[in-house]
Amino acid sequence: MSQPPAQQTPAPPSYPVQSPYPYYAQPPRVGPAGRFARLMRLLLRRVLYGMVLLGRSLRPYALTLVVAFVLLSVIGWMSWQLWGPKPGDPGFTRAESIPPAPAVLNYLQGRKTFNADLMWDSFSTEYQTARLNAGASKATLQSQANIEKNMGLVYNRYDYIGGIPLDDGGSMYFYAVQVSLQSQRAKVPLIITANPDGKIINIISPLDRLSQNN
Repeated sequence: MSQPPAQQTPAPPSYPVQSPYPYYAQPPRVGPAGRFARLMRLLLRRVLYGMVLLGRSLRPYALTLVVAFVLLSVIGWMSWQLWGPKPGDPGFTRAESIPPAPAVLNYLQGRKTFNADLMWDSFSTEYQTARLNAGASKATLQSQANIEKNMGLVYNRYDYIGGIPLDDGGSMYFYAVQVSLQSQRAKVPLIITANPDGKIINIISPLDRLSQNN
């Protein structure tokens, strides 16, 4: 009697060999902008958390804090109204301008026409003496005027800025002098001080240095 053929047992499926240590991909590196954003978020959370804690600790004194804030606001507003700057207040007093003395006008005319007689006669006796002691006479003044004239210096216009009285009874006058030398034009300052009699006792002008250096 013949036996039935033996059935073959199917082979078990094969699986790939797995590593005992799992592999995880490295996270992408964070750039400077990302690190800065993280730092800002961390600081913001810390600040919010601190504000929450502060609010909890001050909650029993909420009414007192509100009243104190209102009182301080009212005090600050009243202080500003009392001692703050007023509208239209420039913070200084503008001096009332006075007209120039006749001697000053004579000096300007003499300067414009290179006439030493007009200029010298507009000086006070004390100023004439001081100039003589410094070696500057009427002849020296005329020599300087001739130098300016020969250079081609022209006094085009005197712009009167203003004059103020002084405590000793004298006065001080301010001018902007428009001059031209050949093809060049300029405005230079001129300050004249006069005594109570209106005679000149001091002159400040860069034009004097110009004639003295030539």
